[in-house]
Amino acid sequence: MKRSKIIFDIFIYALIGLLFGGIFFQQILFSHFDLLLGDVGDARFNGVVLEHWWQVFHGVAQWLSPTFFFPVQGVLGYSEAGFLNALPYVALRFMGVEPLTSYQIVLFALVAIGWIGTVLFLRYCLKLSIFPTIVGTALFVFSNSMAIAASMHTQLFTVYYIPYLAIGIYVFLRNFAKVTFIGTVAGIFVAIIVPAIFYTSYYIGWFSLFFILLLSGVGYVWAIMHSDGKAVRQCIVWKRGNWQKLLPYCVLSTICFIPFLLTYIPALRQFGVRSYQEIATMLPSFIDYVNIGPNNWLWGKTLYSTFVGLGSRPMAHELTKGVPACLLLVFLVFSIYFIHKTRHYQLTVAQDGTFKIIVNGNEANQNEKITILAAGLSLAVLLAWLLMLKIHGFSLWWLVVKLIPGAAGIRAVCRFQHVLAFPLAIAIAIGLHQSINYATGHKHSCVKRNAWLVAISVFSLLLVVEQFNTGSVANYSKQQQCDMLAGISHPPQQAKVFALLPAEGLKKLPYEAQIDAMIIAQKYGLYTINGYSGQFPINWAGIYDFGKPEYIVCLNSWIQRYDLESDQLYFLDAKMGNWLSAMNSHPLLHERMALMNGPLEETGFALVLSARNVPTQWQKNELRQCAIRVKNNGNVTLSSAGSDFSVPGKYAIRLSYRWIEADNSVQSLVGLDNRTALPTAVKPKAEITMNMEIKAPSRPGKYWLEIEAVQESVAWFKDKGSPGIRIDVEVR
Repeated sequence: MKRSKIIFDIFIYALIGLLFGGIFFQQILFSHFDLLLGDVGDARFNGVVLEHWWQVFHGVAQWLSPTFFFPVQGVLGYSEAGFLNALPYVALRFMGVEPLTSYQIVLFALVAIGWIGTVLFLRYCLKLSIFPTIVGTALFVFSNSMAIAASMHTQLFTVYYIPYLAIGIYVFLRNFAKVTFIGTVAGIFVAIIVPAIFYTSYYIGWFSLFFILLLSGVGYVWAIMHSDGKAVRQCIVWKRGNWQKLLPYCVLSTICFIPFLLTYIPALRQFGVRSYQEIATMLPSFIDYVNIGPNNWLWGKTLYSTFVGLGSRPMAHELTKGVPACLLLVFLVFSIYFIHKTRHYQLTVAQDGTFKIIVNGNEANQNEKITILAAGLSLAVLLAWLLMLKIHGFSLWWLVVKLIPGAAGIRAVCRFQHVLAFPLAIAIAIGLHQSINYATGHKHSCVKRNAWLVAISVFSLLLVVEQFNTGSVANYSKQQQCDMLAGISHPPQQAKVFALLPAEGLKKLPYEAQIDAMIIAQKYGLYTINGYSGQFPINWAGIYDFGKPEYIVCLNSWIQRYDLESDQLYFLDAKMGNWLSAMNSHPLLHERMALMNGPLEETGFALVLSARNVPTQWQKNELRQCAIRVKNNGNVTLSSAGSDFSVPGKYAIRLSYRWIEADNSVQSLVGLDNRTALPTAVKPKAEITMNMEIKAPSRPGKYWLEIEAVQESVAWFKDKGSPGIRIDVEVR
């Protein structure tokens, strides 16, 4: 290829990549780079993990034990480790770039890496023309599913390393027959990048390796069916020289897996594998293969208005990884074409052990070879979809979980679609390439040729346009995080460990507050009892929601369990930004806890409930916040904090409600499953007003709405002489 042609190609790819990137990152660009990809949860957590790697390389943090969930060790293995992404991040931090900007640059760079790698594979490995290369690359890098992933799970950007794995495998196999320098380099690269991808995102690593297994199986079956099966089996399976060539790379890869194993084996021993019942909640049904979420520009509203229940299913956000309708249709058409095209191809084994593909008595040319690749990729994608498919609760994925090592560690199976987007895009690009060749290479009239090219262009444009997602991909800002940090005063010099204190009026989700604590800990070089990850330490879960009454109980039990109370332990009031010494505040904490240490005596069951704004007219399925007045006429302080650390809710005082049809004489309290905790302790003779969330029945009619109090694991107040509220309600 001429140098001028290469320069022109680079210019075109760069220009179009910047155009698509500008559309993909438009929210960030319009915010003057203040907004960051993702949300206040997983995306910020990934930034915390990258900052941990910088602290490790800086020599101020332990490799396997980030500063959260103190003093538990090895908590890096509770979630994705982000290793490959940490390399450019650490370089930026050593150059003096602040954490949030470094994280932002890394995410930009990952998208650019994915674009460049896919172009290299399609254009310079498969020798596709420029137009299908651009379309295929756009379908993979800027897919609808990646826009959804960008809004929450930025760890899935690890998928952008897959094109380089494909390039390495391609070059290695091309040079497998003879030992060459480039083949050796490619083999070493593959041996290193596979464990590196695993150590960056286990999901992406495992799905990539599993797809390679499926593709290899498809290829092996095809080879047996299209050749002398015995010769192929002997060459692939039994030839000693092949295994000798592979052995050094397998050894190298095993060595490179050691950090991954040291990180995750302890977590596996601690938590075990996931049950199939848990995994099954995130397996796709038929509709999920076109479920592209409600914000897809072309299909989202139509899909979700037609199938009303799509968004209300358990873990519905994890099932929005489908393929847009036109792309799915074109892929299926191309798959049938590729499989049909290769049905008469033959595979032979030469005396030197090399394989040759024979088409009509001649060795296959480049175009025919990539047709076989496209057929194999298409079949492997279809097989993966078949394995994931759940019909009436049943799925072949059960066999995968039982038979394939590592499958039981995968919960969100639908994320496989991010990996499958790469082979799907390759198959589409090959199909477009061959369609263009057909239009221009046959003796068509000028009108017919131009009609073909216009049709191909229009369909290609449609495939790209239907990927556009109008949902927000950037949901938190640098300024927002800087303001949070600015509101926290500098900790005392002797402080080494801290935990958040509950703060009334601090409107933050539990995981947002937990990640705030992790970021504060990293800024000031502290450890924190708080934390957030894919798993929680044993006996820590009660510390997750600092807005619940049990929080103080569980936090205090954690401090006692690990003997953390010292002059180095501090509590942080996240609303006021003040630090409080644990030595001085411990009696105060005990007072705030107001623990329920055991069953109430008979005189303690003396609550009077009254409704302040519960309406008598409701709409079906209506959800309301109702004000309930609670007065304690007993002689014991009542709270929703139980003293049993192993069962935090035991002995807690809570309110519950249920609906009874007016003509139903059932009086038992069975069915009162909706629990609402007291927002604060209620001392004897005191009263509070609390909000209780109540949902109306789904069927219209006349009902009694009953609201009652209960001491968990003991008795209902109604059974002890303190009945609650009964209101006549009409549901329309």
